[in-house]
Amino acid sequence: MLLLVEVAEASAVVDREVKVPLYARAGIPEVWVVDLTRHHVEVYRRPSPQGYEEVRVLRRGETVTPALLPDLVVPVDAFLGS
Repeated sequence: MLLLVEVAEASAVVDREVKVPLYARAGIPEVWVVDLTRHHVEVYRRPSPQGYEEVRVLRRGETVTPALLPDLVVPVDAFLGS
């Protein structure tokens, strides 16, 4: 698996606090949590047994590129709608 994307509205806290640490322990290289309530995308990279070592929050107007797919550039707005 190269990338896992979670889209969250009511489940953002569970995704962030329960699922993301499990994904890190499973060695999934990158996880994006699209938080529809907060209008941002959380990018988690560099998994370790303690969690992801790199976490970024991206907002409208920014773009995100998967670490393992460097030619793919996705506008954050594409996830969040207008």
